[in-house]
Amino acid sequence: MRKYQVAIILLRDRLHFIYQLQSLFSAYMEFSSYSLEAGIKPYINCDLALVPSQEVGERIRKYLLPHTPVIIVRRTVSREAWERIVMIPSRAEVLVVNTYWQMAIQTISVLYELGLRNVKLIPFDNTKSDSYAHIRYAITVNERDYVPKHIANIIEIGPRLVDVSSLFDILTTLNLVSTETLAILRGHERDMMPLNPGFVEMLNQFHETHASVSGTLDMLDDAALIFDANYHVHIYNKKMAEIFPPSEHQLINLPLVNLFPERLLPMLMDRSPIRDELIHIKGKDYLLSKSLVFHDENLQEGMLLLRARESIESQSDRMAYALRHAGSHTKYSFRDIQGGNANLHRILRLAERAAKSSSDILIEGESGTGKELFVQSIHNASPRADAPFIAFNCAALSGSLMESELFGYEEGSFTGASRKGKHGLFEAASGGTIFLDEISEIPMDMQAKLLRVLQEREIIRVGSVHPIPIDIRIIAATNMDLYELVRQKKFRLDLYFRLNVFNIKIPALRERADDIPELVAFFLKQHGIHTDFPQETMHIFQCYDWPGNIRELKNCMEYMVNIGEGFLPQNLPEHIRLRTDAQIKEPRPATASADFRNELDPMAFPACDATDMLLLKLLYEASNNHQHIGRKRLAEAVSERQGYLSEQSARHRLERLSRLGYVTLARGRGGTTLTVQGLACLREDMH
Repeated sequence: MRKYQVAIILLRDRLHFIYQLQSLFSAYMEFSSYSLEAGIKPYINCDLALVPSQEVGERIRKYLLPHTPVIIVRRTVSREAWERIVMIPSRAEVLVVNTYWQMAIQTISVLYELGLRNVKLIPFDNTKSDSYAHIRYAITVNERDYVPKHIANIIEIGPRLVDVSSLFDILTTLNLVSTETLAILRGHERDMMPLNPGFVEMLNQFHETHASVSGTLDMLDDAALIFDANYHVHIYNKKMAEIFPPSEHQLINLPLVNLFPERLLPMLMDRSPIRDELIHIKGKDYLLSKSLVFHDENLQEGMLLLRARESIESQSDRMAYALRHAGSHTKYSFRDIQGGNANLHRILRLAERAAKSSSDILIEGESGTGKELFVQSIHNASPRADAPFIAFNCAALSGSLMESELFGYEEGSFTGASRKGKHGLFEAASGGTIFLDEISEIPMDMQAKLLRVLQEREIIRVGSVHPIPIDIRIIAATNMDLYELVRQKKFRLDLYFRLNVFNIKIPALRERADDIPELVAFFLKQHGIHTDFPQETMHIFQCYDWPGNIRELKNCMEYMVNIGEGFLPQNLPEHIRLRTDAQIKEPRPATASADFRNELDPMAFPACDATDMLLLKLLYEASNNHQHIGRKRLAEAVSERQGYLSEQSARHRLERLSRLGYVTLARGRGGTTLTVQGLACLREDMH
């Protein structure tokens, strides 16, 4: 990288001046020193001239080439020197000593500009030495020999330091403002007293913003640079520096016309954006993108991105890997499924057996029954547990979008398609499981393509004719009656049977009401609550039909916990209170028993003898009276009405009724409660 030539022109040689600048900027500039006192021969060939004052600047113009920029360097004192100066007693007269009277005046000007107000500063004039006899303090800039001998309190402030504002002017003039050079300025500023503290604050903010933008660009995989309204480089990242090494170019403030080949300039200087334009520079192929920022139709700044071919190929590999693992986080297993209902346990055993196979599975169940919980559990219990798991909702996209999402597409397949094409979710799930939720929503034309996937285990991307083999297991779920949709010709019969190798029907919550106490306890535990749950509310829960199933129960519990007024019936969500006013507060009347029997097939009730039915009736009566009744009290009541029943026999009978799903057994004060199934059995017997 070419170093800038900087000329320092003073009244007389002062090596400390050049040493200061060399210590800061030797990596960017070469300095030469000139003295008016020693004489100067025209012309000084330099990129920049530095002078100590306006007077010197006017005198040296004739020695410079035309258009050479000149900066008047402002100087200040060190923080250490300033701390000693402010210790001078207030109202003292202080002699400021320098080689020349004019230079003493400059030093006084600096001290006053820094805020020194409580002392009187007097410039030293060696023709008036006798007039300083009363002065007891002196400030000098490395000129102790000129200080009158009678002055004992001498503050040596050393050579003055170049102020940070002048250093910034130098960097700006030479187009050298960068994160690195701004960091140099901040380091220098810590040792000196700035003439303009506001400028220093602005500089710090500018550096932080510059560093933040630069750091953000460095996070990109692409080579990036930001240019200003004049198409000069403003900021660039490390990747861009690898293409255009600083040893070849000083990128900051370099015009783009000096950086890129001439053949590319019309495209770069055009006021239109560019997206993935293939270019060849430095012996390599890149995709070039350009974005522009305008204000009132005036260009403010722009950004260039260069992506190398090998980077594109690498990113394609990483994208394929990312797609394979997109949505692959599964957190549920069979242990997370709550409940002891006999029918639920039968279904769980079926699901566990299905998990060990490689067959496709169809899961049916109402909304909120936990279909995805089962799906994730099956995947995690399968040999594919460490492979991708991808969930896709078939109701989320239209047919054409669904096809490109599931099957992927080739480059240029349709308007708006990526030029690089795209992997589909079937490919991403290869080796693992894909979960197609709401399978009933797939359009008929897509059903034929899905059938091919199930039959052939291969897919064809949109815009392609080449099949791609895949190794996936498909688990589909629906809350609709697929067979009824087949009858209505809305779902293909062959697809239905292909999916229906393993059919898992998850029971609605109203069909496993005996699990409600366990579910309630589970949800309370999730909120850190350990308390007895009111029996009257539990009775309502077990009689309510729960159209939203477990999801509705969970939301209900969360509502009551957040309300914080307890778990009594009056604190239930309004929609549950309204639905249960007629059918739960007074449990379903006999006139409604026919509807109720239709919900629970009476032929499915195992036979109960008279003692069992009396136990169910006693539990029903206790529930209506909002009372708990334990095993001992039940045995006594049966003995009073029908004949002796021991507590041990009552326990055995209740356990049997529990296995049948007619009652729920709870430890402690909760006692035994009648389930919806038990209530239906009781009403069937009464009917």
